[in-house]
Amino acid sequence: MKGIGHEKILLASTIALSMAGIAKSPAFAEENKATNRTQTSEQTVSNSVGKEEQKQSSSRDKDPNQSANEGLNKTEKESSQDGSKKESSENKEKASTKANVEEVNKEGWQKENDQWRYYENNKAITNWKKIAGHWYYFNKNGVMLSDTIYDGYLLNKSGAVVEDSWLKIGEKWYYASDSGKMIRNQWERINGSWYYFDDTGAMLSKAIHNDYLLQSSGAMHEKGWVKMDEKWYYASDSGKIIRNKWEKINGSWYRFDENGSMLNETIYNDYLLKTSGAMAEKDWAKINEKWYYASDSGKVIRNKWEKINGSWYVFDKDGVMLSSQWKDKYYLKDSGAMAQSEWFFDKKYNSWFYLKSDGSYAENQWQGSYYLKSYGYMAKNEWIFDPHYNAWYYLKEDGVYVTGTYTINGKEYSFLSNGKWISDSSAYYKVKPITANVYNASGEKLSYISQGSIVSIDGSEEIDGRLPVKISGLSGYMNKSDLVAVSSDSDFIPHYVTDGKYLYHELSPSTSIRVAPYNSSMEIGKKYYSADGINFEDFTLENPFLFRDLRKPTNYSAEELDKVYSLMNIQGSRLAGKGAIFKEAEDLYQINALYLMAHSALESAWGRSQIAKDKNNFFGIAAYDTTPYDSAKSFDDVDKGILGAAKWIRDNYIGYGRTYLGNKSSGMNVLYASDPYWGEKIASIMMTINSELGEKD
Repeated sequence: MKGIGHEKILLASTIALSMAGIAKSPAFAEENKATNRTQTSEQTVSNSVGKEEQKQSSSRDKDPNQSANEGLNKTEKESSQDGSKKESSENKEKASTKANVEEVNKEGWQKENDQWRYYENNKAITNWKKIAGHWYYFNKNGVMLSDTIYDGYLLNKSGAVVEDSWLKIGEKWYYASDSGKMIRNQWERINGSWYYFDDTGAMLSKAIHNDYLLQSSGAMHEKGWVKMDEKWYYASDSGKIIRNKWEKINGSWYRFDENGSMLNETIYNDYLLKTSGAMAEKDWAKINEKWYYASDSGKVIRNKWEKINGSWYVFDKDGVMLSSQWKDKYYLKDSGAMAQSEWFFDKKYNSWFYLKSDGSYAENQWQGSYYLKSYGYMAKNEWIFDPHYNAWYYLKEDGVYVTGTYTINGKEYSFLSNGKWISDSSAYYKVKPITANVYNASGEKLSYISQGSIVSIDGSEEIDGRLPVKISGLSGYMNKSDLVAVSSDSDFIPHYVTDGKYLYHELSPSTSIRVAPYNSSMEIGKKYYSADGINFEDFTLENPFLFRDLRKPTNYSAEELDKVYSLMNIQGSRLAGKGAIFKEAEDLYQINALYLMAHSALESAWGRSQIAKDKNNFFGIAAYDTTPYDSAKSFDDVDKGILGAAKWIRDNYIGYGRTYLGNKSSGMNVLYASDPYWGEKIASIMMTINSELGEKD
């Protein structure tokens, strides 16, 4: 962990290794010609370890040396008493071997068959024996035990009892008190550090015992960080590790699990923990190759946009930062930052896109000498018609518009210096039949539009005798036989204008609908043209109700809705006073009551049409363009006309994902009505009612 130093604690055992067990093995009697064993036994470490009061064990009141010596003396006495009993059997044993081995007078240390014995009066010692100031133990065969534990005493490699020192047996460390008895099942303070020995006497290391952390040296860690088995732990002032809680350390928050292990590179209870384990606060963290960001509270950002150091980022529901992908109309770069005021080439779509200052891609508009089509694709090697300038342009391979004379498919064309094609051809057509279909390039029906609708030409290539057209957000192809050319000089072309308060869509010389509030990008008196009613030359329109989710309820009560008819001076309406029924439909079918009221107002002339009076049909259900009255569905009464229509709309539109009014490219307007501006008209009525009632929605 960064910033955490690790002091390596050297066990007293490392000294013990260098001092204990290095004495020479007992010498052969023949070699030293002595009866007493030469003082070569292993010297046990006498490092004068100060005995401090143990953490969990009682202090020693009795002199441990005295106890040990008493025990050993007692054993020695018992051994002497038993000697006479064993003498006869030993004589028998000597007699059986006398024939093969020449009897030798043995005294002191003797090495026989790689085993050490100690003789007195030609007899091998069994049991305990103190020799040259050190205690040894000999088994019933007189063999000296070494490098082992016997009766709680530690015997080193020379066989001597270890006193007040460390001893390593196999791969485990043990410690003997000054009495020679090894420490078992308790804490012991040695050279200023605490150690714990289990019930076998083995020192614990790299372990946690009773919430205390024992390092690889075996010494207890006292306050601070320690790493064990690739995991980090933290000991408090008391020496106990932090478990299952948050802890603020050096100004940062950390989380420790139930085992005391520090969590890192993870999300815990929505808090983001970095690689260091510190909780991220208004900071980034990378987990499993994914980036996350935490607010200043430490909680991870989820399912939203967030502006960080001047750039916008998007995080999904899991908190993962999105990158190298589109998010609606915005592109998130490799770094995750939203692209702004820059060009971007998307290999997947094999096209250039331009991301505006607000991050959304430019569409149906110019960016310098380049034209961005619907969905942001840069036009190249193709014709485009710009309704705003009412002109055709040709974009070359590099996307730049052509000027002057230019040959296209073997034919020469002339263009002005601003790229406009010099031609007398019409750019607008009017729909002739009662309804006419719009198809895609494969000939599949996309939608249908009503008689008299004005479409603009979209491109120059015909397909199967069909002209490419655009209207109300929809791009497709229409039969030439369904269209008649019109001139913008002599015929009315739908457009948008503003009076400084609202933006209006002028659909005909006598029909104008309010579509959105005015904004500073709009120029009063200027005619605006748009292929989708959203994207304009100088601004993008935010129609407050056109794309609103109709499943969300209105904020108006039944009583407030009932006021609409009087506020707007609607006389003779069969819908007057039905606010409660509109709200009931909202509750039953999860369809916005304000929308239902506006829809019924458009389709039934505010509840006063003949179909409304005769058939209680206020929503134009089955009122087909060719025979609207005859084909219209009938309902028993006004209430059923409202409730039945709401259910029908839910079952046929809302339930199929068409949850907003939209235009001819998306939403209910695609198939509900042939009028290309049907959705825009209902949205306009909703805006008007909302204004009358205090703009709660």
